[in-house]
Amino acid sequence: MRELQATLVILGSLLIFPLVATTAMVSLQGHSSSVSTNGANASITTEEPKYPTEGVDPFQPDPVIRQIPGYELVWHDEFNVDGPPDPQKWNFEHGFVRNRELQWYQKDNAYCKGGVLIIEGRKERIPNPNYDPNSDDWRRSRQYAEYTSASLNTWGKFAWKLSEVRIVARARIHPQPGYFPAIWTTGPGIWPHGGEVDIMECYRDRIHANFAWGTTEKYSPRWKSFSKPISEFIARDPDWLKKFHIWELIGDDEKLQILLDGEVMNEVSQETAKNPPNQWSTVVYPFREKHSVILNLAIGGPGGDPSGAKFPMIFEVDYVRVYRRISGRGSE
Repeated sequence: MRELQATLVILGSLLIFPLVATTAMVSLQGHSSSVSTNGANASITTEEPKYPTEGVDPFQPDPVIRQIPGYELVWHDEFNVDGPPDPQKWNFEHGFVRNRELQWYQKDNAYCKGGVLIIEGRKERIPNPNYDPNSDDWRRSRQYAEYTSASLNTWGKFAWKLSEVRIVARARIHPQPGYFPAIWTTGPGIWPHGGEVDIMECYRDRIHANFAWGTTEKYSPRWKSFSKPISEFIARDPDWLKKFHIWELIGDDEKLQILLDGEVMNEVSQETAKNPPNQWSTVVYPFREKHSVILNLAIGGPGGDPSGAKFPMIFEVDYVRVYRRISGRGSE
């Protein structure tokens, strides 16, 4: 049922937004239309050096830019300047976008304060300037948005080959009904053939880590998904939700891994995530292509009913850092 619903969302979202085949821009489709599997991934390990966190206060922003053996820092945003996010690094989505979510995206809901990017979900009514009572498009048939939030991305500004880099994001989540934050990437051209990596999603009291790529059908992804109940993290650490955590995406020519605090949540091989021959895209290995980063806080949709939530909702991001393997080529 979840897969069928997700497919309908994807198809319904094609009515407005054009699909641009370029490494700088991607379609606005996809994201969180997967079916997650449950359980632990304890059998998966990583041979990469662990991201250094020694001496870091987990309850506070970390102002120190860490070095990783075998990597060089090629891009980062520390969100240290109070005010709007850096427009040289980030674009903003606007309006109703995907998954029949309830929020109206606007840039005013993202701001930097105290060394942290804060994306704020608010309960406020916004008139829909595209309203059409006769439209079959959910983006136009809603007269109002009852919630607002923000979604930032590096599309058209920065992108990196996932086979060459290690993306590190430190963030703190505040789960409640309807709450749906994400740290994710998308690749070139039509979705899902350009690839999607959900480095972090949180909804319905679970942490999700997903990969998506193309099939022989247009707009029909193949997923390798994983989720874990937040209760399992809290059982190990009662203060888990009060702390910032490290989410990572590590890629090379053989595979990609998603890590949370050094623990591998999910992985996929490049050969497994290979697009079959199709008429929609020339991309063969989507996770060897350049991907851009997206940070957003959605409300509703896969996140569920937010009517019982306390507002404002908050998603905090301490930093996003992109490290390139020293033996790799430039990828910006």
